[in-house]
Amino acid sequence: MKTKNKRVSKTTVFDPKKLKRLPRGSFLAKAGETAARNTKVRISILIDLDVLNFFKERAAQPGALAYQTQMNQVLRAQMEGKETVNAETLAQDERFIQAVARRVKGLSSKKRKRCVNSCHVIVT
Repeated sequence: MKTKNKRVSKTTVFDPKKLKRLPRGSFLAKAGETAARNTKVRISILIDLDVLNFFKERAAQPGALAYQTQMNQVLRAQMEGKETVNAETLAQDERFIQAVARRVKGLSSKKRKRCVNSCHVIVT
């Protein structure tokens, strides 16, 4: 089987302005309309294995978004100050329960009695 070799001219010069990476969907956008919010950038990042597994398990659910999309949404919510606390999520979060247990254990019995009688925690 014979193949043809393609030759590139030695005088060919690439214009770096023409080789810029295009943001997602930019072929549809007019000049200046692509916002940073809609521009995806490939990065390399180290994440704890349990965090990665958490998002991958959520992504495996029927109808769920891809794990990277979910991570991006969580980061955006944090960045924009839209992070909300859900009581059901906290009640199932083992780290939260352990932190509360350590805090309660650290209280003296006198402080604990005072807190039980006068402290009311409202979580929505």
